[in-house]
Amino acid sequence: MHAQATRKLTPWQKSLSDARRLAKMVLGGDASVAMADHDGGTYRDVIIGHTRDYIVQQIGREAAAVKHAKERFGERRDAFPWPQVGQIVSINYAHSRATVREIREHMRQRELSR
Repeated sequence: MHAQATRKLTPWQKSLSDARRLAKMVLGGDASVAMADHDGGTYRDVIIGHTRDYIVQQIGREAAAVKHAKERFGERRDAFPWPQVGQIVSINYAHSRATVREIREHMRQRELSR
């Protein structure tokens, strides 16, 4: 029955569902998954995956993730260099647009603590 429900989803609904499933697979079944706040939200942590329409980012040390709609990163989606899985970035929203900045010093601290 679940397979039939999946087939009826539109492509964007499937991508949204895939983003949620990806976060729970990486962070555990109890992970909370939220949509990014497009009106001034700022998110800093590691990218844990991508779907067709979303970038999934872990937030904090708890099992929590946020989904970023790729369409919020600009007009030319194919030309934008999406943050890579494992990359630690800050994603900031202003006027419903997202900007990405790599956090290099945070990455070094994590590597040193391993």
